[in-house]
Amino acid sequence: MLGSCSPQRYLLEKQKLIEISIALTSETDLNRLLTKIITELRRLTAAEGGSLYLTDRDKLKFEVAQNEALARRFGSDLRCLKYHEIPINQKSIAGYVALTGKTLNLKDVYQIPDNPPYRFDSSFDRRNGYTTKSMLAAPLRDQQGEVVGVIQLVNVLSDSGQILSFSPEDEGLVLALASQAAVAINNVRLLAAIRELFEALMIYSVSAIDARSPHTAGHSRRVAAYSMALAHAVNNCQEGPLAAVSFNELELEELRFSAWLHDIGKIGVRDALLEKKQKLTTDQMEVIRWRFYLARMQAASALEAAELEQDFAFLEQLNRSNHLPAEAAGRLIALAQKTISLNPDVGHLRLTGPGVQNLRQPLLSPPELMALSVQHGNLTPGEYAEIQQHVLHTLHILEKIPFRKHLSQVPRLAASHHERLNGSGYPFQLTASELSYQSRILAIADIFDALTSLDRPYRTADDLEKSLAILKEEVDRGRLDHDLVDLFISGRVYEGVIAEENQA
Repeated sequence: MLGSCSPQRYLLEKQKLIEISIALTSETDLNRLLTKIITELRRLTAAEGGSLYLTDRDKLKFEVAQNEALARRFGSDLRCLKYHEIPINQKSIAGYVALTGKTLNLKDVYQIPDNPPYRFDSSFDRRNGYTTKSMLAAPLRDQQGEVVGVIQLVNVLSDSGQILSFSPEDEGLVLALASQAAVAINNVRLLAAIRELFEALMIYSVSAIDARSPHTAGHSRRVAAYSMALAHAVNNCQEGPLAAVSFNELELEELRFSAWLHDIGKIGVRDALLEKKQKLTTDQMEVIRWRFYLARMQAASALEAAELEQDFAFLEQLNRSNHLPAEAAGRLIALAQKTISLNPDVGHLRLTGPGVQNLRQPLLSPPELMALSVQHGNLTPGEYAEIQQHVLHTLHILEKIPFRKHLSQVPRLAASHHERLNGSGYPFQLTASELSYQSRILAIADIFDALTSLDRPYRTADDLEKSLAILKEEVDRGRLDHDLVDLFISGRVYEGVIAEENQA
């Protein structure tokens, strides 16, 4: 043990353990953590190889293996050597350690004395032409004393390459570090569980909001997929203007969260507005229908009545259209100037009073005229402004979430998906110098999915070629990033996402 070492070695090993403990507690990725555990234990003990298993109910699940001799033959990734799951029982060395919590320090695994219940499985050695001799197998115990895994170190090598046994000092070092490693593993697992829970809640909430309308169902999922595909394509660029741009794992996670959450603010937008399919509602068109009916009843001739019938048919067609031609705009204005006389004897309703005989009403009210005069889509300026507010709703909702430090920009990034490089976007009219590559990617993904997804209530879905042409037009107008759009199109980045959607 450490206490039996010389004072100089004791201090040296203690310092090593402190450094390793700090390194382990700072790691947040489980695979890197497990690799680091084996690496440091091999370095401390001069072991040629090592493996690590984590408990999974009634078995040990293989996670990491290192072996200098085998790496020279098979490469550093030894998963190809087929490490199997091990039942937690007394028949195997690792299973025995996991079951009993005892440490086994074996000088020669092929000559184990006293006929213990466990035995060494030599099949791995035979398959791979390797000879295991000395072995140290130790449990990974957490704060509650539960065994969360098993470490196996094999073949201590001297400076001359001779295989030695693991010393009591080696055993002490491994046990000291194993307890730290178990705590670190539990912490990383807990962090991963919290992250998974948050992601599940995020995906469920966003999917529920998207599902309010069949026209937006799956939109956030696809925007996240397009965004990540384009970001990875940027990372793979070896030449051109994007070769100098790259995203690390934390930045990719930030982009993914932002893409998933970019439309969460639509929870504050009325369903009727999100689902608006025509310029006027059914009730509004019914009121107009009755006005035209009264106008036909008051028509001076059959010709005038027929013209009014054609005018109403024109309004019905215009109400369903997403485009207002110039000639249609002129006809609409002319119709709005026509009025009808309110008959003082309509059915059983008898209107009396001064001036009732001269009471008149326009065929189209000012709000109706405004709605029908929309040139593109079916939203009035006021309604469009209300929908635009969803971006600010997104910002305010996400600012209430205590994101971890590397995700602190998610609220601003998610709220930037309608910003444009030339400052023509909203809500803050940001310009190119203020928009990160993540924001630019998110804008492209959002536009592309809006163009290619199922018909939106305010316009029809565009075919792929037309959608890509629109992206290019947005570049020409200075609204989207030229290099990113070029990569998105030339690299056919969208194809993988579309293929997955078609298979779903």
